[in-house]
Amino acid sequence: MSNFDGMQRVEVDMTSEPIIKIDNVSKTYTLYKNDQERFRALFKKPKNPIIHKALDHVSLEIRRGEAVGLMGDNGCGKSTLLKTITGVTFPDEGTVTVNGMVAALLELTAGFSMDMTGRENIYLKGYILGLDEDTIKTIEEAVIDFAELGDYIDQPVRTYSSGMRVRLGFAINVNISPDILVIDEALAVGDASFKAKCRNKIRDIMESGVTVLYVSHNASSVKEICTRAVYMKKGQLIFDGPTEETHLVYLVDKRTMQIKRRKKRIAQLEEKIANAKEGEDVRREEQLLPKHKKRLEQFEADLVQYSGELEEYRKEHYGSEAPATD
Repeated sequence: MSNFDGMQRVEVDMTSEPIIKIDNVSKTYTLYKNDQERFRALFKKPKNPIIHKALDHVSLEIRRGEAVGLMGDNGCGKSTLLKTITGVTFPDEGTVTVNGMVAALLELTAGFSMDMTGRENIYLKGYILGLDEDTIKTIEEAVIDFAELGDYIDQPVRTYSSGMRVRLGFAINVNISPDILVIDEALAVGDASFKAKCRNKIRDIMESGVTVLYVSHNASSVKEICTRAVYMKKGQLIFDGPTEETHLVYLVDKRTMQIKRRKKRIAQLEEKIANAKEGEDVRREEQLLPKHKKRLEQFEADLVQYSGELEEYRKEHYGSEAPATD
């Protein structure tokens, strides 16, 4: 991701009322083996269902004008949290309060009618987002110009390529003057010139003081865009703080878990080799063992490095009151 170096953000009033308030939110899903089992569950409560807790008592406040990144591995709860903010899903427990219009650059084509034209879908999507007809009319031409669909704008969306549909969805979301912009890391679509146009538009929106939630596995882009970041793990909010510190906390925690898993695997291999019966083939285990040990050494070296960087960061920014590194 580029085009965000030196971006000017408005100063955030941390004493103001939060534009997003997530209070003790939990969300669970029942997991099914297949579609048939899911269908049967409509009529009969499943025995011993697998319950996945996507969010586990999460609380978070975001002020107007903040740019907040969400960090964490796949399945940590980032997407579910965003869905509660954008109104796609609702929590089982707790409350989510959003004081403003949300533009989500996630599922860009959600809400489109395939049989309606692109122009008609601008109005449909606008109505879904809560805009009145006069407001939609004021942004109609801006959306059409940005999407660069030409005469296709008056053709049914079912005749569009997937890329054309995404461009139309992107154009609508960035032109509705949102209060909150939710951005996925795959936020630019189309050819190189259109991607640059997308990034420039997002930069303009961000510089105007819109609140930003940015989801990415790319730490560099999160640091580039966000001054604050949240680290999530297994549906829980683990850490909330400055982006650099949050990233280091994430790296320390990730390496710690990887070391535990690697040591467990090494112990299993060593046990199998040591207890092998006469004639039992353990050549594969003997080949894997040094590779795992070498990888463990690298993880341990990384942990020392990241822990040191985290300690230095905290000393520099918090002085004698630096919190201890876990």
